[in-house]
Amino acid sequence: MHFYLVVLFLHILGAAGLFLGLGTEGSIFNFFDRAATTQQVLGIMGSMKFLRITFAVSTVLLLLSGIYMVIELWGWTAWAIVGIVLIVVLSGSGSMTGKKIVGVIKSLNASEKLQPADFQNKIGLPVLIKTFKIKIMLVIGTIFIMTMKADWVFSIVSIIVAFLIGLVISSIGENKTV
Repeated sequence: MHFYLVVLFLHILGAAGLFLGLGTEGSIFNFFDRAATTQQVLGIMGSMKFLRITFAVSTVLLLLSGIYMVIELWGWTAWAIVGIVLIVVLSGSGSMTGKKIVGVIKSLNASEKLQPADFQNKIGLPVLIKTFKIKIMLVIGTIFIMTMKADWVFSIVSIIVAFLIGLVISSIGENKTV
């Protein structure tokens, strides 16, 4: 068995984990939109921990396996560099979002009555849902440029188009959840 196939498997596993994390994130946002009690919101902490672990492991798998394949096989091509930059940016923004949400949840008092609108405003739920939809499109755009082995212009234009599609999708039915 070739070592490359093991690395490729780890890369695909990282991508699958990324989509698992995105699905979990969407479910959590849906839950936040419907939560009626403080206890319900506090009960989501286990899912938040799962989300952090899933994204962290997926990011490490994607970066390490991706960098290995760039060095050993593909070289520092446009699509590879754009993909690496995007995964780092998305990972950083996701980490900041997760820390903010966990901080707000931890600040809740289990005995107080939850005001859903106040909680949603504290965590910035409408903005989180909008950026969530944009992130999904950026990940799809990244997969697209990697599949096409795109040059600089095609890579950048593809990611801009993916961002714009995400923006349009996130603006349709803006008051609705994921």
